[in-house]
Amino acid sequence: MTTDGWLLKQEDGRGIPLPPSVVDWDYQRDLELECTVEVDLDTARESAALPADAELALTTVWNSSGSGLRMLAAEERLTGGGRRSVRLAFTVPGRDSGGTLSIDTQIVLAGPLDNPDPTGPRRAGSILWRHHAQVRLQGDASQFPMAVVDFAEAGYPEDAPWYLDIGPNLEAATMGAVLLLVNSRTTLVLDAMRKAEKATHAERLIQSALRQDVVRLMIEHAVGNEDLDDESTFEPDTLGHMLLGAVRTHLPDMTLTALRLTRRSDPSYFSARVQSAVGLFAKET
Repeated sequence: MTTDGWLLKQEDGRGIPLPPSVVDWDYQRDLELECTVEVDLDTARESAALPADAELALTTVWNSSGSGLRMLAAEERLTGGGRRSVRLAFTVPGRDSGGTLSIDTQIVLAGPLDNPDPTGPRRAGSILWRHHAQVRLQGDASQFPMAVVDFAEAGYPEDAPWYLDIGPNLEAATMGAVLLLVNSRTTLVLDAMRKAEKATHAERLIQSALRQDVVRLMIEHAVGNEDLDDESTFEPDTLGHMLLGAVRTHLPDMTLTALRLTRRSDPSYFSARVQSAVGLFAKET
């Protein structure tokens, strides 16, 4: 079983290899994905100690850390023998995505089987082959609108490249509670954000710095808000849900209580933990 991997469709209809991140993503953008899997059914059954007539299935499931949704995107039943070329395609609605989008493609046993070989699988859903892919969306750093303004005229520090405005209401919709302002005078930052996957090395460094700083600000806002704790629950697409999602996505091994203690006792270490978690410059060096 082989695949060349997932392709992400662009506005002009072209498919490009799924990039590590989609910097210009927002909730209004649906993701159209497709790939082709080459399946050797005889080899798949033989290597799994399955009888020649065992029915298999090729499935694709996507999971979004931003929305918490996990959905079956495609399923193709595989019967008979020989080689098959299977094209898979699906769309992830922008409103259902965010954070890191994971895509698991598997060949599984389609139904329960009284397998005569004691070493072979019997349960429906037993995995024979698996391909995993993922893409980080801008949503993990900014599931909210962005505006370009002149900071000098708007009353912000005129040389600051960006400003993250976070509202106080945790129950408010994310789209109305958070706004990323980008200084119109910082043309280097604006160019980097518009280039997405076509960015130069220097522009990717700017993208990484922006992503890390926005995540840092969200995590610090969550840690500094005493109304949030590890048992808090919020409706999807709310500010509270997004803030907790940022903490759980990037620092899953630490509770909010532990993070608060770390920030109070050693702010520099806390900052370094966030930098490491979000991968500041990790892919660019």
